[in-house]
Amino acid sequence: MGAVSAYYNLEAERATIAAGMKRGGNWKKLQALTAEDFYDAAHQRIFRAEQALLSAGKPADMATMPAAMAKYGDADADMLVLMEIARNSFGAEFGVDENVRILKDLHLRRMLHAELENALDALGDAANETEAILERTRQRLRDMVTTGHEWQNISSVMLNTFKALERRAKGEDKGMPYGIAMLDKHMAGLHRGELTVIGARPAVGKSALGAYIAISAAASGYRVGICSREMTDVQYGVRLLANRTQVDPMRMRTGEIRDADWEDITEALEHFGSQPIDFLFTTRNVEDLRMEVQKRVDSEGLDVLVVDYMQLLQTRERFEKDYLRVGYVSKTLKDMTVDYNIAVVALAQVGRSSDGDMPTLAELRGSGDIEQDADNVIFMHRPKPDEKYVDPSDRDLIRGLEMQKMRYIALDIAKQRQGETMTTSVIFDPARMRFTGIARDAG
Repeated sequence: MGAVSAYYNLEAERATIAAGMKRGGNWKKLQALTAEDFYDAAHQRIFRAEQALLSAGKPADMATMPAAMAKYGDADADMLVLMEIARNSFGAEFGVDENVRILKDLHLRRMLHAELENALDALGDAANETEAILERTRQRLRDMVTTGHEWQNISSVMLNTFKALERRAKGEDKGMPYGIAMLDKHMAGLHRGELTVIGARPAVGKSALGAYIAISAAASGYRVGICSREMTDVQYGVRLLANRTQVDPMRMRTGEIRDADWEDITEALEHFGSQPIDFLFTTRNVEDLRMEVQKRVDSEGLDVLVVDYMQLLQTRERFEKDYLRVGYVSKTLKDMTVDYNIAVVALAQVGRSSDGDMPTLAELRGSGDIEQDADNVIFMHRPKPDEKYVDPSDRDLIRGLEMQKMRYIALDIAKQRQGETMTTSVIFDPARMRFTGIARDAG
């Protein structure tokens, strides 16, 4: 690998500093630079002093620079360098744009060189996992080309907010549907940049709700990805067919499929074949999931990611406590919503500490930082007829549903950063993987 010394241009560095000392509009062109874009240490210190003066609206010249340079290191030695730069500054005001481009490019090359050397050193240690090295290197390389951070003034923020509200008012920027009327009403759908956690105890129906949300979003034209560690492809496929057809899932499981079922199944296969849904069934680590999501975003695009379920995702990082691992997974999923501008729906299994009651945010606090990272938390609970989560008018309904092998599910919106908390209820048909809202008398 070539030496880092090949990745600098002292002439361009001196010309750039000299350009900042000239009267005119050069400062606007130099604002894209930082001191780290200069290779020579003296040039870095001189540019910091020059940058401080110009940022304050003061000239940077031989009269003002000495005092400014005293704040950044060896002013006497650096002054000799500056004097040499000033003596050879003829024409420095020309070619500023090209010199800025050169310095930015060479700085990037130095960073890339250093990162690749770090990766080589890590590869030399057999204790390091190759996949972990690859993921760290990939993320750092990606950060190198996406760190064009900019300060936004409040006028810009408010203008962007106004435009977003205007688009929403025109129906051009709607939330992506949950498919359950009350959730869509009270949460305005799924939104990019948000992590929504759906928590429930085992066998309540969280995987079914995750699949139902995915189907609803895809039916509205949004690109959906599903990462499932709970089921195989065939198991998931049977669930989807159950949602779309009238075929008893048990007959699909046992193979006792009737002749009349095949037409129904074929129609469902054609329907789902055109839906923008893709699956990951073999992804074990959240780092691998992030890599796959990035590739999908860069190639075909992605709007919603459903993760079933988050505690099953492993990490390449090693943690002494399991709650730290889950916290790492949670933080990574939240970062993905912002980095890739997608909505993430993560299913979470809640412990049995208060089995028989609605889960609470306190139970999530024992599972890493899920509560903190989530923008929205929805809990699912299968209540008894006399519980407080049941509308009094629904008590007879619950008994009737149980006779039909359907379930009354209470949904508690326990956290919503951009809205209010509330509880609603739905009817869940496990055999058909369907959720239906309960009509209420408006009077």
